[in-house]
Amino acid sequence: MKRLLYLFITAILSLGILAACGQGEEQNQENTGDEAGDTEPAEDDVQEDTEEGTEDAAEETEENTTEDSADETEVEQEDTVETDSSEETVTETVTLYFSDNELLETYKEEQEVEADSEEEIPAAALQAWIDGPEHEELTSHFQEDVEVQSVEESDGVAEVSFSESFLDTNAGSSAEMAITEQIALIMEQFGYEETKILIEGEEESSLFGHMDATEPITAENPDDYESIE
Repeated sequence: MKRLLYLFITAILSLGILAACGQGEEQNQENTGDEAGDTEPAEDDVQEDTEEGTEDAAEETEENTTEDSADETEVEQEDTVETDSSEETVTETVTLYFSDNELLETYKEEQEVEADSEEEIPAAALQAWIDGPEHEELTSHFQEDVEVQSVEESDGVAEVSFSESFLDTNAGSSAEMAITEQIALIMEQFGYEETKILIEGEEESSLFGHMDATEPITAENPDDYESIE
């Protein structure tokens, strides 16, 4: 009897142990599945982070490359502008003619003038003449507001247009003769034997109230004039 009781108890304990082991395996499988499920999203997150980081780096590289290219283009454009500006500027030494302070004689004086092109040098020379001499014993007949508007050729004659203030010069007949003489002499060095004076681009019947302005002025011989010492 005791032996049967002992076998019965042993069988019950064995069944309990087997049930416990089976439950443990099911829990281990569930835990393993949960861990696997948790691991996969983690890998996806890493991949997404990596892709985002790669895209950000690519965008930053592209932006830096674009900015560098824009900076280089701007520098090249500035260099081009500076080069073009220097190429357009022309500097030349010209001969101007001025009266002495007593308005008795006309003398030569060389000055350096600058213009945007070779064609504009004659106008620049006349404007330098208007502005006055560098030598203290020579003088100008004009105020600073007189402007040389243009120099154009018409049938071999230089047509020089001055602003209207050109006629406001307060000078006697000898000074008026010197003015027209000096204009013609300055233009002679640019190949014009005759020069016609215009005001605001139009022909005037007279200059300073009595000098005929309808006919061009013939230049004198430049060799007849000396530089003042």
